[in-house]
Amino acid sequence: MKDKAKATELCQLTLAAMVFFGSILTGPASAQSDIPTYKQSDPVGDYLDAIDAAEAELSAYSLELSDLYLGLGKSHLSNREYDRARKAFQRGMQIERVNFGLNSLTQTPYLMSIAETESFLGNWDESQKALENLYIINIEAYGAQDPRMLPVLNELLDWYLDTYSDRSTSGGYQNLVISEKLSTRMQSILNQTDELKDPAAPKMYRKISHLHYFIANHIKKHGEPSETGFTFNASSTTSSANSTSHMHYRRGKVALQKVVESLELQEDTPALDQASAIAELGDWYLVFGQRASANRTYQLAYDFLGDSEQSEELQESFFSDAKLIGFTDQSSAAKRYEKANNGAPAEEPMEISMTISSNGVPRNVEIVNPPEDLGKNVRRAVLTDIRAQRYRPRLAAGAPVSSAIQFPYDIKPTNATRD
Repeated sequence: MKDKAKATELCQLTLAAMVFFGSILTGPASAQSDIPTYKQSDPVGDYLDAIDAAEAELSAYSLELSDLYLGLGKSHLSNREYDRARKAFQRGMQIERVNFGLNSLTQTPYLMSIAETESFLGNWDESQKALENLYIINIEAYGAQDPRMLPVLNELLDWYLDTYSDRSTSGGYQNLVISEKLSTRMQSILNQTDELKDPAAPKMYRKISHLHYFIANHIKKHGEPSETGFTFNASSTTSSANSTSHMHYRRGKVALQKVVESLELQEDTPALDQASAIAELGDWYLVFGQRASANRTYQLAYDFLGDSEQSEELQESFFSDAKLIGFTDQSSAAKRYEKANNGAPAEEPMEISMTISSNGVPRNVEIVNPPEDLGKNVRRAVLTDIRAQRYRPRLAAGAPVSSAIQFPYDIKPTNATRD
């Protein structure tokens, strides 16, 4: 404790604006750690100074150093200095292993960060190794069916879904295959308990539904994988592919129905949350072309709010505008823009004007203020991205109607170096 106090004093002297952190991450539930924060203009330099000071006062394997290396790695990552970030994460993990053993759970944030960094470098095999290691150390600590595995599975599922669109056709499908296995294990654990009463159940089942959309949409675009690995026949429109896509439609629908059921069983669930879950089920029907089912479900959500306090205000605030169905947004325009502009993201959002039809399809899409450096390919990608999206239409008295909207479209920074 005396050494730790000295280290704290050193860090505060070295980094005037740094807030010294408390305990390191000891569980698998989060890939975040209590990293020191600062208000300096050069966080990398600040971390390096703090590391030098701590090593001089303590030792090369002092626990205080592991969190500093984690912060250093994240600072390098934000600067797109991926090789340096990886070295910092690896050094921090090494310190954790020296202090707690090769299979310590405290490695969790470092392994997640290494996986993220390797993916930015396009080293998908190395990312996979880090994630497999993370899974193994947690399953050895808790067992495959322990509820404490749910946060780990959730973190892994997030990663594979988030990086799906950054990969090639075959690599992306591999992400989806692994994601489905993870979701199956999540459901297996939930099924052991009174799953629907678990406060985490709605979020997890919602995520599972999005996974099944990704798989069904991937098969629709690229066909089913062949027997010789992750290669695709893009012209595949066989009944087998249609059948597989429909299977994922059904599984996603069941997952969203469980979201609705779970929220009904939760204590004190706000009416707006319950109506939103019902509307999300309507979104699912709409995206898969089941328009009659979608309209009936939207009406149910609208009527549900009608039975609540301040019903008219809630109905108006929630259904008066068309809303993007989030899981249909798989934009590629940002990647194309950065590639055309040497990795630089767009500085200002564009304004998009369009009409959303009563079945949620964008019509008459126009870029109101295209930037001067917006090339033809990027412009085409923006319009293609938007037209591929689906919207929950505006509801008038519970019935879908068309509406005109205008909104800022931000070409955000992406993982442009991923292949």
